[in-house]
Amino acid sequence: MVHKSRQRGLSIIGFIFVAAVLVTVAMVGFRVMPAVIEYYSIQRALTESLQDIRDPGSSIADVRKSFDRRASAGYIESVRGSDVEITRDRNQITARVEWTRRLHLVANASLLLEFEASASR
Repeated sequence: MVHKSRQRGLSIIGFIFVAAVLVTVAMVGFRVMPAVIEYYSIQRALTESLQDIRDPGSSIADVRKSFDRRASAGYIESVRGSDVEITRDRNQITARVEWTRRLHLVANASLLLEFEASASR
């Protein structure tokens, strides 16, 4: 009596399923990464804009101008200086911005990303 050993491994159907999942994850990742990189650029621009202000009597417009310069140099397109909320509380200045980004995936499917960045000095 000959016993057949059961084969183990990935069938063609299993391989196609795994490949489809990996392609979907990669496609979403490639779409999301530029938005995440832009988020970190905006965070850095906010922090550096507040560090640029040395004079305690500087106006809010000076912070916005500094942010606009950094946004232009950093190819930031989602946020402008006018979108930044700047508050003063005694000696502390806080800059905060919120924005959303809609990324088209396929057909009528899209991904909505909501970001919030803030910095204080």
